[in-house]
Amino acid sequence: MNVLLALPTAGHPTAPFLESLRTLDLPPSVERIEHVSITGNFIPGQRELAVRRALALGVDVLIMIDDDMIVPPHALHGILGALDADPELAIVGALYYSRDGLRPMTATHWVSHDTTTAAIPAFGHDVARVDAVGFGCVGIRIAALRALTPPYVGAHVYLEESSANVRICNEDYLLCERMRDIGYGIGLHGGVRCKHYDRASATAQPAMWEDDAATAVERMLVAEPGPHYRLIPYDPSGARINERHAAVPLTYLFVD
Repeated sequence: MNVLLALPTAGHPTAPFLESLRTLDLPPSVERIEHVSITGNFIPGQRELAVRRALALGVDVLIMIDDDMIVPPHALHGILGALDADPELAIVGALYYSRDGLRPMTATHWVSHDTTTAAIPAFGHDVARVDAVGFGCVGIRIAALRALTPPYVGAHVYLEESSANVRICNEDYLLCERMRDIGYGIGLHGGVRCKHYDRASATAQPAMWEDDAATAVERMLVAEPGPHYRLIPYDPSGARINERHAAVPLTYLFVD
């Protein structure tokens, strides 16, 4: 198996990330591994370059690890082993949580035209079929990517009007959706558990992993006064955010 390890970064990788990379163990199945750091301030474009580099090199799997992840030594064993064991999987993601430690970065019932339908899937320590995974630590089958029409990575720009906040998101979930649309599956490897390092607080989240009884239940995030949030069992009939979509052109300009 030939692998490209791509590291999207803003140019200042965290010390815990670098330390965890040094402990990564390479599975015996990997015959050749290339690596590239992709610097920038637009993560969808950085992931696009990683995909194109992997396609050009002719590797079998693209591994992407963001520069604020703390990955366990066995991460590549778990992700590559899951892809090797199930040829129907196009993407396998490690388990990690949002920087505030509140929610696992994975989804079920996720569709791009109405993201408010999404829930957090039930999972354990093996590979669970889901609709989407975060790309903080992920493996992507290159044969599946070759079935897509470029460009490969899009994005949502999330405009929070009440708080006057704008963020880029869902480039990972959108690519997962494209893979599902052509018949591939998406896997969450609950046994590959990565900490998410928050630069502002200098803490790694989650501070404590949820117990198996909690993660075995499909859940959803709800807001409370404060503002505070909590996870409760999924109820598709519950109140949802009023989400409006307006498409704008996104153009990648390639320069040699």
